[in-house]
Order: sequence, then structure tokens, then C-alpha cells
Amino acid sequence: MKSWYLVCYDVRDEARLRRVQRLMLGYGRRLQYSIFRCELSQRDRERMKWELTKIMGDEDRLLVVSLCRACAKKVMVSGPEKEWPSERQTYEII
Repeated sequence: MKSWYLVCYDVRDEARLRRVQRLMLGYGRRLQYSIFRCELSQRDRERMKWELTKIMGDEDRLLVVSLCRACAKKVMVSGPEKEWPSERQTYEII
């Protein structure tokens, strides 16, 4: 089962920052420069965290916030995308 996550990071080095950004684009949708929303299974979340630890340095910071479905529905968003999808897709492209 997949859950919503809000992933935020602060990377001090430009080269590491670009690598983290590329990696995160494969896991979720960018909301702001260093903030992504991701719908992940527990396995995907652990894999993402493991891959990020391989890139990030000791001085970098990572915040992963788990959101339940009810909480995700309450997220307020302004801009082109007004809300987070509340239902999972019924198909997956591999």
C-alpha cells in the first residue's frame, strides 16, 4: 500500500544538490526547489532514503513527513495544481 510523503532537503554542495534533485524527480513531483511530494510504498520509501544517504553529506539535511490519506486531502496548495490527488491510480506504467 502506498502513502503520501512530503520530502524536504537542504544540500550544501551544488554538485550533490543536482544529484539529489535528479534522484527525487524519479520519486515524486516537485512542489518547490527542495520540496517534493511522493506517493510511495514502504519499500520505495526505504530505497529512496538509502539512495539519498549515498549522495548527501553529513552537513546536509533531509526531512521526510508521512501524511495519511485524510491529512493529504487537507493540504492547502496554491498555484497551477490546487490539490493533491486523493485517490491512487489504478494502473502503473512500468
